[in-house]
Amino acid sequence: MAKSNSRRSYRLNKARKAFWFRPGNTFRQTGQNLPSPTEDIAVPSVPATERLSAEEAVDVLHASSSGTTLPYKLRPKAEIKDIPDCTSVDENVIVNMQCLRNTIQQVHQQNCKNSLVSVSVVHRRGLAISICAECRGCHYKSTPMELSNTIKKPRGPGAGVLNEMILLPVMKSKMGMADVSLVLSCLNIKPPSDSLMQKKMNLMSDKATTVNEDEMCNNQHYVSRILTLSGKDNSADVQFDTSFSCRPQGGAEKAKQSFAPLIEHNTSKKFVLAASISSKFCKKKACTHDNCSKTLATDQSISSTEQSSLLTNLNSVLKRRVLNIRSVTTDASSQVAKALRDYNTENKTNMKHYHCFIHKLRTLEKKIRNINLNSKLKAGQNKTIFLKSLASGIRTRARMELTNLKSVRSNEAEFIERSTKALENIVPCFADSHVACSKQSTVCQHHLVHYGKYSYKHLPYGQHLTLSKDDQTTLKDAIMNTFNTETLRSVKELYSTNQCESMHSTIFNYAPKFTCWTRNFSGLCHSATHSRTLGRGRATLILARAVGINVKKNSQMYMNLNRIDQKSQYHSRRKKSQAYKQSRYFLRKRVSNRPLLQESLYSCEPSTSSQDHSYGITY
Repeated sequence: MAKSNSRRSYRLNKARKAFWFRPGNTFRQTGQNLPSPTEDIAVPSVPATERLSAEEAVDVLHASSSGTTLPYKLRPKAEIKDIPDCTSVDENVIVNMQCLRNTIQQVHQQNCKNSLVSVSVVHRRGLAISICAECRGCHYKSTPMELSNTIKKPRGPGAGVLNEMILLPVMKSKMGMADVSLVLSCLNIKPPSDSLMQKKMNLMSDKATTVNEDEMCNNQHYVSRILTLSGKDNSADVQFDTSFSCRPQGGAEKAKQSFAPLIEHNTSKKFVLAASISSKFCKKKACTHDNCSKTLATDQSISSTEQSSLLTNLNSVLKRRVLNIRSVTTDASSQVAKALRDYNTENKTNMKHYHCFIHKLRTLEKKIRNINLNSKLKAGQNKTIFLKSLASGIRTRARMELTNLKSVRSNEAEFIERSTKALENIVPCFADSHVACSKQSTVCQHHLVHYGKYSYKHLPYGQHLTLSKDDQTTLKDAIMNTFNTETLRSVKELYSTNQCESMHSTIFNYAPKFTCWTRNFSGLCHSATHSRTLGRGRATLILARAVGINVKKNSQMYMNLNRIDQKSQYHSRRKKSQAYKQSRYFLRKRVSNRPLLQESLYSCEPSTSSQDHSYGITY
């Protein structure tokens, strides 16, 4: 009887699975996420014939917080890789003029016995040249021949494609036009004139700005689609931060340019939804600054752009009516908080303001490292190294406690209550007092000490704290002052501005701070943002086609740029692996433990190397 029941259940499961993959089925449930009979199933309004890509499916699961429903249909559609035909490769090569003359002369000898061929450059337009071959034996003279492709222009003759190609690395790397001239000079090639390169650079910079603005609009549509498929309302959580070409200093402002992106939190790709660029530079002598590179008045403070940039980005997103903004995560800047409050009041919106969780952890670590301990440490222990290790351990413990409590998905009041108790328990736990760990901590494993799974190697010098009660109270006060009730309410989502800071690093890799980009700083920022969204290779191809370059699939340019993206994706996957994270951890630990090495250059104790090499000489 049991055997027949098992066969019957097998046939039912097989029929049910077969129904899942029939054409027209728009919803699939697995055994792990079946809702209860009384629970309402929220099926997204997606056409029945539409299937998601693998990236969209991952982002939908990332944006879905409940985890009870798989909002995508069937399975992601397989991506077909575009393999170019490499039988006939289209490429440019560097040819020496003398070798070209010898080649033409050998070919011409078949028709002329006294072949004396000379090759001369007829027209030179930057890197695009036209040559003419002439034979003094038979008096043959060819018509001018172009040695490179051309780009069609609205009027006038076509422009040389090489003059456009040579400036793509300037837009997609830290190379400058002076570096391009140096590279061409080392290859024994006459570089284009500075005026021609500057003119081409200005046009390409404007085109990069247009292309990236369209791509940021596509990012908004993509995030809106992911949020709809995940069963949420059309409101995104974003992060915002501002970087300056030179760090603002008290009493003086050296910075003249700033960049402020608005990046979403809801997908795994962290797309840039909007960007605001401010600059005080303009190269025109008589300019009204209505439509030029100068967007900030000379007498206006550059530090005030943080407030205006946030308002510009919010208006840029909301006026398209594609996405709404649920919350904004920033650092603890007072002018940003005021700007967001005023914006909510004027526009009658309810955008929440969260603080960066990582910034709060850094503040906690700085406070602990600056504490003056009154307790006497054990023999051989250095107070500076002790506080450094203790601050790192408390920061890590606070991060793990809050992260674990956030994963419980409790309400705000419960999260604040449990977080307060967990943070208060850190110092007693480090001091080997585990009375309240079972109820208040989600990290401590002292109850597994009999199984050999409890370790305290993360503590300073691998030992429990033996500090006085006053010092323990001081440490506890530093923790609770940093993460008080108001602070916990402002970081309850545990959002950070890490993606903005990473974006700033990319920006000043494309436009280094040691170079002053007076005209094309905005274009370089948009070019870096575009490359960050799509990858450097694909973004370069899109920009090349936007300026009129016909990039064929069998060209070296197309294949090499695809190879760059593949290598970048490989390194991205490698850095997410557990083996890489472990090796990086041990390497960082080796560097941080350098002060512990005897006679090290990083030692906190005075070195005796001068005495060891004195050779008995007295002065």
